[in-house]
Amino acid sequence: MRVSDVGRLVPLVRMVPLAASIALAAACAEAPAAPARADDATVRAALTTELAKFGPAIATKDAAGVAKLFTEDGTWILPDATTYSGRANIEAGAKKFFETFESASMGQMVIDKLVTISDSEALTFSHGTYSMTETGKPPANHVNPFADYWKKGNDGVWHVAYEVNADGPAPPAQP
Repeated sequence: MRVSDVGRLVPLVRMVPLAASIALAAACAEAPAAPARADDATVRAALTTELAKFGPAIATKDAAGVAKLFTEDGTWILPDATTYSGRANIEAGAKKFFETFESASMGQMVIDKLVTISDSEALTFSHGTYSMTETGKPPANHVNPFADYWKKGNDGVWHVAYEVNADGPAPPAQP
């Protein structure tokens, strides 16, 4: 190293402590706080409101009404594993499903378990009761356990992004 090079190194040597101080301050800074988790009671109330819209849409065979309850890219899986993805396909699938029965009388839909993921995402495990008269068959009571993954839209309305159904006959009443 030549003597003339020492003059160029002095500014660099002075920068090292400054750079180290900045790096240390950044490392010690508090991480931003995680967003507050949404209140379960508030989320449950909002989801119960949206869930209550399914019964009337099915009972009146309103395929567009069923489809509107899903996100644009939502997925609806029926008990026989028939799967529809996207609102247009869900509406077409609902029309096909409605052709399989003459009438349906919807009972209560209940959220059995809620997992609040964030203020805009939730998972529910629910069940609904209903009586259905399938074409050519007598009326039968059913219980439909189902799971929904919900997303809240920019408009503040919750929609189902993914639903899996597992229908079955209602158990006999206990004496």
